[in-house]
Amino acid sequence: MAQHQENCEICERIAQCRRGEHPGLILETETGFAVLGDSQYFRGYSLLLCKTPATELDELPRDVRLKYLEEMALLAEAVRRVVQPHKLNYECLGNLVHHLHWHIFPRRADEEHAQKPVWLCLPPGDEAAKYALNPERDAELIAQIRTELKHLLENRCLLYT
Repeated sequence: MAQHQENCEICERIAQCRRGEHPGLILETETGFAVLGDSQYFRGYSLLLCKTPATELDELPRDVRLKYLEEMALLAEAVRRVVQPHKLNYECLGNLVHHLHWHIFPRRADEEHAQKPVWLCLPPGDEAAKYALNPERDAELIAQIRTELKHLLENRCLLYT
């Protein structure tokens, strides 16, 4: 099992969220922080950063684990409603950064490499810079996802009645 890392990138991003300094902050949830991804090559790419510095999903207490997975699914639903992709890709890797976090990638049927995993589709070097998270350009997207996610979180109790 991977051990939590010193100088953890996710811990730093969570600290930025708590200070109100993360440029892609969508919304704080009970178990994490929803943020827009650093690259918007896949428009709407978002993450849910787990507040608990676990390295594996099974390390979370059962109630926290279930809530975290539910909130990840609600973030995905909000992204889907806003950007209306052909498909969503979900990834929770942690090979480089061990702190638990989920990636949600909206995919389009007309992408050049629609059948390939996201990590094999990202543009190289200088071309990637034009897709970097831009708080000014991406403010409306963040607001739309935030609105949808808030609505879903507020109404989730209706899912169980």
